[in-house]
Amino acid sequence: MILGNKSPLFSAYVLGVLCITASLWAEGEPTAAGDFESTVKPFFETHCIECHGPEKSKGKLTLHTLDGDLTSGLELDKWELILDKLESGEMPPEDQPQPSETSRQAVGKWIKARLLDDIAKASQVPATPTARRLTNFEYQNTMRDLLGFELNLIENLPEDPIQPYHFNNAAKYMLIGPEQMDRYQENARRAMASAIVNPGEPTVHRTVRTWKPLDPPERGMQYDEIGVFGNRRNSAAQGMGLKSWPETGEYRIRVTAAAILPDGTEEVPLRLLMGYSLGENLAMLQVEPVGTVHLRNNVDNMQVYEFRGRIENHPARPGQVTSRGLSPPTMTITPQNLYDDGRLNDRPDQLAMPRAVVQSIEFEAPVTDIWPPEHHTRILFESPLRTSDPDAYIREVLKRFMSRAYRRPVTQDELNRFVDIYAVYATDLPSLEEAMRETLALVLISPQFLYHTSPIDGVVSQRYALASRLSYFLWGSMPDKELLEQAASGELEKPSVMEAQVRRMLADDRSRDFVDNFTTQWLSIAKAKAVKINTSLFPRFLYLVANGERSGTEVPYRPTIRDYMHEETVGFVAELIRRNASVLEIVESDFAILNQPLAAHYGVEGVKAHELRPVAIQPQHHLGGLLTQGSVLVGNSTGSAPHPIYRAVWLREAILGDKVKPPPADVPALSDSVGMAAENAVSIKDLLQLHRKKESCNDCHVRLDPWGIPFEQYNAIGKFQKFVPAEGVRVRGFNADLDGDLNGYASYLESINTIEVDSDARVPNGPEIDGIPSLKNYLLRERKDDIAENVLRRLLTYGIGRELTYRDRFAVERLLLAAKKQNYRFQDMIVAICQDELFQVVQPSE
Repeated sequence: MILGNKSPLFSAYVLGVLCITASLWAEGEPTAAGDFESTVKPFFETHCIECHGPEKSKGKLTLHTLDGDLTSGLELDKWELILDKLESGEMPPEDQPQPSETSRQAVGKWIKARLLDDIAKASQVPATPTARRLTNFEYQNTMRDLLGFELNLIENLPEDPIQPYHFNNAAKYMLIGPEQMDRYQENARRAMASAIVNPGEPTVHRTVRTWKPLDPPERGMQYDEIGVFGNRRNSAAQGMGLKSWPETGEYRIRVTAAAILPDGTEEVPLRLLMGYSLGENLAMLQVEPVGTVHLRNNVDNMQVYEFRGRIENHPARPGQVTSRGLSPPTMTITPQNLYDDGRLNDRPDQLAMPRAVVQSIEFEAPVTDIWPPEHHTRILFESPLRTSDPDAYIREVLKRFMSRAYRRPVTQDELNRFVDIYAVYATDLPSLEEAMRETLALVLISPQFLYHTSPIDGVVSQRYALASRLSYFLWGSMPDKELLEQAASGELEKPSVMEAQVRRMLADDRSRDFVDNFTTQWLSIAKAKAVKINTSLFPRFLYLVANGERSGTEVPYRPTIRDYMHEETVGFVAELIRRNASVLEIVESDFAILNQPLAAHYGVEGVKAHELRPVAIQPQHHLGGLLTQGSVLVGNSTGSAPHPIYRAVWLREAILGDKVKPPPADVPALSDSVGMAAENAVSIKDLLQLHRKKESCNDCHVRLDPWGIPFEQYNAIGKFQKFVPAEGVRVRGFNADLDGDLNGYASYLESINTIEVDSDARVPNGPEIDGIPSLKNYLLRERKDDIAENVLRRLLTYGIGRELTYRDRFAVERLLLAAKKQNYRFQDMIVAICQDELFQVVQPSE
């Protein structure tokens, strides 16, 4: 780890830079300022100044004022941008005279040598703002692992900023304002009220309800069955109201249940919801999920399924003022059948669908199998000191908790301060438990908890900071005991130990949090849930309320295909990491992550059951990699039609790592009806050509449009479409009177979709491609190094919690070269990042 400018690792870092610089000079690299005048300046004048000079400044970039002096540091970012454009071949534009490869390389080497020289001359790695608070995601996970149970605290915090294709864990985003501090204080007091229980045995609250078989059977049902839409009579589907419940504590729910499985079905996913009801149906519930089990046993083999959670996470309906006075609060446990074959909008016969049979529900809270609970004794541990030497006991309680909360050993000054704080509370509060709750709540709003661990002084402090950086990278949470022990011993700095820890952490279930958070921000897929889907054109995609005043709106509390699409993408990246597959499989893979409803949506036969898992795919499925996943395609559509520009921007930003500037304010948007034969009867290519007639549009779109055209093979909801309507043919939505049912509407669409999708384009500085398979082949043939570098940069940016600068360029090159030798394997790349000195640089907070 780098310890200022005196550490061996820093010296090795500088030596490495000097060696790279020397190798460039040995190759004949220009080194004198005069070489700028003879080599670089003439190149700019011939190929660049016309568009980036005193008369024009495309991209707000001017080169005529550059004098070759990089020592001031004022133009370094500009020089790195120039180097990027030269190395990629993007500049000069392909419709302009091109320089010789020799002159292009000479200018590139000159710039690279100057950047390296600047780094080598630096007295130390430049300090960057590293005082960054925990993101909401990290805060939630840290509180969970610190306390030993899950409280839903994130909903009480202001939302973290979101910037497409960027990560929000950088210092510039992670600021704390007065409102946020107030929320942290509320959360801290709530958390400690749950973590530390009062002395003595608690009052246990129990509610039990049973349902017997129907005698006689009704409407073909022998039991009080729970269908996918709910049944008219079944009281089991309406749930069980609780008689009473505690304010805090762990609950246990036991459900005795079974499934009725028609031929061809394998399971019934049964979910419990708990909260309060404002009406007779799920549309009026305010609930939080308890959990889901998969019923495969039949009614002759009833089984008991157990759920556990925290009562604090479920909303109770407050008492209501009535003519009889204030009614008591209410809370209900509601079973829900989540079976989904992807065709529920066809409203099939209930008896043809799998149903759940619930025989009984038993609620108990707080759970007293072990009392006081472990999360209490972890803080207020059993010790004779509590009576023999109370001051020593309090000091030890604080020391243990603060060291865990700070993710490093607490200092004597810090400990003394909170010992004094406890003494103040203890004079006013009647019990040790109450005083400790208030004291520890203050620990949880201290900067040492809310901000990432930063070195204070010395080698040991640096080691704990590294352990914390590693855990927040791969778990989004605090280090566990093993990681802290490796940090304390100094073993974590050894490459072999670091590798073992990284692979252990990636195999842990907590790494799923990292994959979800990283993937969602990297690929900007959260926006898919905000796209307003045209349910008239796509009546199968979302599940809508069929009747009543909420008819036509989404069914609440039921997962949709769009939800599964998000899980598909996160699960796909997780599987690549688990397999240690090549990162190039983000472009093309031989598997997809599917469940039954998602497979039905994509047209993949033979996939049963609710859980998402890897499924082998064939070319006729038109899947594989990220480019064809619904989260990407829906998120970059209008909800009615595919949007080639949105999808092109996504490809360049998320996959190729380019930075695409937003359009000028005066540029008109493409019509929402693009790609589905709009009433003006203009094809997508024609419309884009018109768009490019404006010079300010053409500069960007000539390098953007070709990347989006191949995506026209996929419609607004991510389904492959080989044919579309002819120009001038208007597409109507589903009409029950005309179509009868959804199969009838599908037949109508087939009758008007007669023109093969036009998906061919010539990519910038590349060949003609036609459709997504051709685009994938091109990317894997010509751009695989760019794709791998982008993934590496994304991982590194997320892991160190800041944007990369020109100074990181050569570390990226070093890591990329090593990764290339290993076929860009995903997990190996993560290991190499964590072993690299760039990741292990932990600067003190300013």
